[in-house]
Amino acid sequence: MLRVRRYAWRVLPLLLLLALYWPGLTNWFYQDDFGWLNLRHDVHSFRDLGPALFAPKAHGNIRPLGENAYFLVLSSLFGVEALPFRIWAFATQMASLVLLGSVVRRLTASRAAGFWAQVLWIANSGLAAAMCWTSIYNQILSGFFFLLAFWFLLRHIESGAARDAIGHWAAFVLGLGALETNVVYPAIAAVYALLFARAYLKKVLPMFLVSALFILVHFRFAPPPRDGVYALHFGGRIFSSLWTYWTWALGPSRLAAVLLSCAVLGLLVWSARARQCVPLFGVAWFVIVIGPYLPLSDHKMDYYLTVPVAGLAIMGAAAIAWAWRSRWRSKWMWRAAAAACVAIYLGTSLAAAWTIARWHHDRGVRVEDLVLGVADIHEAQPGSIILLDGVDSDLFWSGIVDVPFRAMEIPHVYLAPGSEARIQAPPDLTVKYILPQALTLRALQDGRAVVYQVDGPALRNVTARYRGMAEALWKPETPRFINLGDTAFAEYAGAGWDECAGGYRGYRMLRGEATVHIGGPHGPDDRLHIGVFRATDFHLGVRVDGADLRAEVMQRGGELTELGVRLPAALVGKPEIEVTLSNGNPEPLKFGFMEIR
Repeated sequence: MLRVRRYAWRVLPLLLLLALYWPGLTNWFYQDDFGWLNLRHDVHSFRDLGPALFAPKAHGNIRPLGENAYFLVLSSLFGVEALPFRIWAFATQMASLVLLGSVVRRLTASRAAGFWAQVLWIANSGLAAAMCWTSIYNQILSGFFFLLAFWFLLRHIESGAARDAIGHWAAFVLGLGALETNVVYPAIAAVYALLFARAYLKKVLPMFLVSALFILVHFRFAPPPRDGVYALHFGGRIFSSLWTYWTWALGPSRLAAVLLSCAVLGLLVWSARARQCVPLFGVAWFVIVIGPYLPLSDHKMDYYLTVPVAGLAIMGAAAIAWAWRSRWRSKWMWRAAAAACVAIYLGTSLAAAWTIARWHHDRGVRVEDLVLGVADIHEAQPGSIILLDGVDSDLFWSGIVDVPFRAMEIPHVYLAPGSEARIQAPPDLTVKYILPQALTLRALQDGRAVVYQVDGPALRNVTARYRGMAEALWKPETPRFINLGDTAFAEYAGAGWDECAGGYRGYRMLRGEATVHIGGPHGPDDRLHIGVFRATDFHLGVRVDGADLRAEVMQRGGELTELGVRLPAALVGKPEIEVTLSNGNPEPLKFGFMEIR
């Protein structure tokens, strides 16, 4: 029985993780996942490996371990099979739970506290999204390296062994490759040293220099955006964001958050008087780790709590252990108070975590039905253009925007014309996923296209009905959006271009000069927009119907630069114009699209 109890403390939290988040274990890919799955298509030789791992990617992030290596290795081995990704994510979180239990046992000298720390962390709804969404594996890996580094620090303080010091530094440095927020780890180590082991503070200080160097390098190669949801905002909004994350961490109920906040305040006051510093350290962990997210006041996300709430689990577990070990006359009052707080927290957070897990799972099922259904159609009709009708806003954002069909190596998949009416998204975004009416009409008449209605888990062939509607209502106008990387638009690309490359949603290379035919502007405010796959400055000459015009940089995001060209008023109303592009650089340029809007 002693042996069973000894192992039960270790095994039960892992079983709870599986029981609560099994929908995440069986979840499929969606949204950002496809962007990372496409990464393997950019690696053709050993020379491409460095940029694939270390070049800034989405939103300017540099995460060689937390995103790039994770997706690159597993997708190269298993393709678009989701289960290996999910197993690896769960295995990483299980390792983090074991580390947390060990850390808290050392901090409190209580095996029960180690157990409860794991339970409290598992139950927090802030962990739910990370346990279900593959593309935020970086949060799970970040937590693992936070805890591993701190575990080595505690071992080094106990043993003084050089191997533990090396492990401490190695875990810290590797954590920087998981998620940039790991730069704050030295602050956690310093707080612990100040509270419990001041002699070791000087050994932690050099880590601040490494974090500062990492921040300088990161901002040098991936400057933070000045506008949009990822822009940084400092000032009073930081405190508002901190309060928001604090209340989210304590549960979805406002009343529960207020009651638990009062309990935490009382615990901190008591622990300060009793000179028990573990609760204070747990709160410091929460504030320090959530700190890098506070300037993102326009992008508050629940999964940012994945690692910070481990600090609250440390605090809560210590309080539970002390309440049960109390020998005061009022020990039953303390035990009742601890039990009430645990009941309030688990009663609200467990339900929220389960709801979030089911929501993510259901979202993944819809995307899986769509993408695998299209794969079956492509296998049966490999040469056809596949048009999808009936896609709603949620399915568009979760299963279309991040080009899942490129990850599946399925070309020529578009939304049917008219789909934009059912999708809440900017028009300049939806147009990139809709095949223009002129191309759709000719492809339907020639038998080169099929149309499928998205009806729940099944895709229903409606080609005949759609063809009749198109022939009755549509006019064969020159499209005002040209996807230069897709052979379906080849008739509008004139001489001078290389062949299409890069597969679905690919690109065309321009070495010298080439032309494109595109529908003319409808109004005087319409501009010509040109998408070039290059993040650094370059020179591009633009001539429209014989007139030289100036191209200005409109925006840069990831690897794409979008140029804008003001058009002469004389072009308004012309059914078609000719655009001539001249590459003024020694190396070829990759072009993605051209649009007038």
